[in-house]
Amino acid sequence: MLSQPLIATLLATTLVGTVAVASPGHAAAPPSDETIQTEVHDQAGRRLAGICVFATPYPIFEFPDFCPARSDPSGAVSVPVPGPGTYNLFALPDSGSRYGAQWVGQHGGTGTQKQARRITVTAGETKQGPTIYLDRRATITGRAVSGPLGNGTVGIVGPDPDGRRDPRYSPLATDGVFTIDWLGPYGWPLIFQADGYAYQWSGGVGNRLLAELVPAAVEPTSTYWYPLQRGAEVTVVIPDEPGPGRLVVRNVATQDPVALIDHHDWAQGLQFRLLSGQQVKLQCLCGGVDRWHGGTDFASATAEVIRDSGWPEITFLPAT
Repeated sequence: MLSQPLIATLLATTLVGTVAVASPGHAAAPPSDETIQTEVHDQAGRRLAGICVFATPYPIFEFPDFCPARSDPSGAVSVPVPGPGTYNLFALPDSGSRYGAQWVGQHGGTGTQKQARRITVTAGETKQGPTIYLDRRATITGRAVSGPLGNGTVGIVGPDPDGRRDPRYSPLATDGVFTIDWLGPYGWPLIFQADGYAYQWSGGVGNRLLAELVPAAVEPTSTYWYPLQRGAEVTVVIPDEPGPGRLVVRNVATQDPVALIDHHDWAQGLQFRLLSGQQVKLQCLCGGVDRWHGGTDFASATAEVIRDSGWPEITFLPAT
């Protein structure tokens, strides 16, 4: 019998603290001296206060636990980053704002990280980033087409391995209908999940950067129809883990989690669904130990291709 992934959970409604942008499976980096300076305006040039802005390294995308920086009354904001590197900025107005969320692009907002401005920060540097121009909030209305759905959600960011609840996910009604009303008026990749179905991005892919972009409109005139795919049945066994643990399956290209599976006895194995046509790496948060299939971290772990058939079972090697 299939064990279903837990509903992904992330962000608090009002964000107020530090951002975690570490590599998957590792603790967030300590505070550093590097920052990105910018200002937040609306399209009329008015300076906006209280807008949350955070940085994330390309191609990783995860919401922070709390907001690392908010714009002051002059619209100025200093965004901390965990060290030298190349980053994208994401602007996230509060859920009741008249403005929509955006990736910060070259000359305005965008809904895809691929088109976001990349900002390289060197050691100890305070880097000037592009001015952020917020657009009015827009809405996506849609329907995930399948049979009756249970515990379905749709959002723009993958599930959180720590199990934090994200009230910005929108529920899927039992008939698949959903509404997302806090995004900027751009095309966005959407991630779907429901009981009995694999996590999947719009367009039927496991890679967020290849997902179909779904337009958000200030005055929606059409409905986005998406046919949910069941996904391939996969069995995972961890012979030396006869106890509870959480399996995290990550897409190779983006490092996004594409499945979260809690199980009481991994030595007995478990069957679940993953979307076929993608490469993944497997991480087990088992007994307080961070284990990777075929390696010691994301970089060294074994990449497995998910097919509709031909990969009935994968087994972790004993821990050393």
